[in-house]
Amino acid sequence: MRKILFMVLIVCIVIGAQTLFFYRGIYSAPPMNICDIEDIQVSLHLPTEFSDVHGTGYGTVLIDSTHDNGFEPEELNLLAYRIISRGYSIEYSEGNASLEERLANASAYIVISPATAFSREEVEEIRNFVDHGGRLMLIDDPTRPAPESKDRMNTLSTEFGIVYWNDYLYNLKENDGNFRYVYLTDFEDNSITKNLSKIVFYTACSISSLENGMIFTDENTYSSIREVPGRYSAVVLTDSKVLAIGDLTFFTEPYNVLDNNQLISNIADFLTNTSANESVNG
Repeated sequence: MRKILFMVLIVCIVIGAQTLFFYRGIYSAPPMNICDIEDIQVSLHLPTEFSDVHGTGYGTVLIDSTHDNGFEPEELNLLAYRIISRGYSIEYSEGNASLEERLANASAYIVISPATAFSREEVEEIRNFVDHGGRLMLIDDPTRPAPESKDRMNTLSTEFGIVYWNDYLYNLKENDGNFRYVYLTDFEDNSITKNLSKIVFYTACSISSLENGMIFTDENTYSSIREVPGRYSAVVLTDSKVLAIGDLTFFTEPYNVLDNNQLISNIADFLTNTSANESVNG
């Protein structure tokens, strides 16, 4: 009996020693900062009827499709309809013609989420196009299939002092039903922001520019890579000729809610600028 008690005592001592050595006290989790649900405002919106008031002109809007671009043509249906309603045609940069030849007949050029880099020669041709009055619109989106597309876009955008960040913007306090669906109400006054009061972007990246941005988030918005709240730019316009946007989804139905429809029309006006058309084709 004594031997059994002695063995039990030895086992208890060993277990106790291991417990004291490896588990020095009971773990107590630090307090969590839980967001007060009363501070969260969620407002879902549906598309409403929109009257597109516009002028007319003539010209061609060229859409890049030679850099493994991460979009489907039907995603541009709303924008395409508003472009052709202004008297312009749409072409994709397909076939054997060079970029220089394509741009020679274009009034505006759209580049969306390229998965392959632009060569130095292509950048110079696009720079020459813009310098002679052409309009350039750059669109990238964190939801596109190529995560490295920001780097590919920057091979072109940096020529115009624009940098796309490989992040997404989110707002835990006020959003359109998802923390990545951010509202934007902070606008600089120009033709792109005409008649805008409130828009919503669906998983947008932030954009930096040598010039100031023109559409900003509120101070409760975070960047996924910087993780600090701040006023981030999601749209940039430089020299009134180069427009950079960090979200593609808002162009598509049913995401044309709030003033997104008005923004799409303002962008169509930007791309179909008559003076730019005359300068490029004249």
